[in-house]
Amino acid sequence: MSNSWQSRLCELPVETVRDCLLCEGARGMPDPRWREYLNLVSPFDVLRCPACSLRWLSPRPSAEGYVQLYTDAMYFGGDGASPADYESSVKARVDYMRARIARLEHAAGKEGPLSILDYGAATGDFVRAGLDAGHDCIGIELSEDARAAAKQKNGVTLLSIDGVGGMVESQFDAIHMNHVLEHMPDPLAHARWCARILKPGGLFVLEVPQQFDNDLDRLRRTLSIGGKLSRFDAYSLHHTYFFTPSTAATLLAEAGFSVLSLSTFNSNKTPFWPFSPKNYVLRLLLGMADRLHAGGNIIEVLAQKESCVTSLRAGEVSVS
Repeated sequence: MSNSWQSRLCELPVETVRDCLLCEGARGMPDPRWREYLNLVSPFDVLRCPACSLRWLSPRPSAEGYVQLYTDAMYFGGDGASPADYESSVKARVDYMRARIARLEHAAGKEGPLSILDYGAATGDFVRAGLDAGHDCIGIELSEDARAAAKQKNGVTLLSIDGVGGMVESQFDAIHMNHVLEHMPDPLAHARWCARILKPGGLFVLEVPQQFDNDLDRLRRTLSIGGKLSRFDAYSLHHTYFFTPSTAATLLAEAGFSVLSLSTFNSNKTPFWPFSPKNYVLRLLLGMADRLHAGGNIIEVLAQKESCVTSLRAGEVSVS
């Protein structure tokens, strides 16, 4: 490859995951359409479950490979990142995080501060919003570079992944995961761990992209005006799983949650900024797609821990 960072991506340690996470005994089938959509190159590929239609990246970077991927050079604004200006996207979502804190407060219906864990806290924007609102909010983040940015930009100290071992059962009122679960090597194990450390009746706020299956991408493909990554880069590899509303709901049920609400559109997040007539049209399109057939570009779920959740086996959570 012509670019050294692209060559480094191809040299990351890899692993192969052949079986579906949700359907026991179901072997994934190659899905060349979405391999092209992500602009993947060898050795990477996309598999699809013939039973439930869950898709996942395989072969993909191994746990060691993802640690290397989530660095400044490859992901957080380096030459191999997409978009290059990661910080601008951070600024655009601050108000979104504040709105989500307010939603958690309303759903919890509890007087006084909430104990909240932001799992996959990135540069600490949600944690900062939670602290500013008076809650006991902490975050866990894999990337050392992101933890340093959180300290510098938001004045918050995030736990490294080693901090997971210090969490105890029934510790939190709420857990927040914003565009994190799709990065996990075993999202079901992580969701089960979240259920374990939530208090009885605790809340789980989850958002993942509805990649491939939203109406905006369908329109782009139909009109041949984009809808795929323009190049192979770090964003081609950063999602390990690709969810639909159905597979997301199935995963949460398997993990011990009851889904309280599920939407594929959030008016606080759309239109995409900056405001423009085109983005206003996108807002209308995605809102209508959500109402008609859950065809928006995100999957936002508010779930509640069921009263009886089976404890995890020791070591079940495997963090990449």
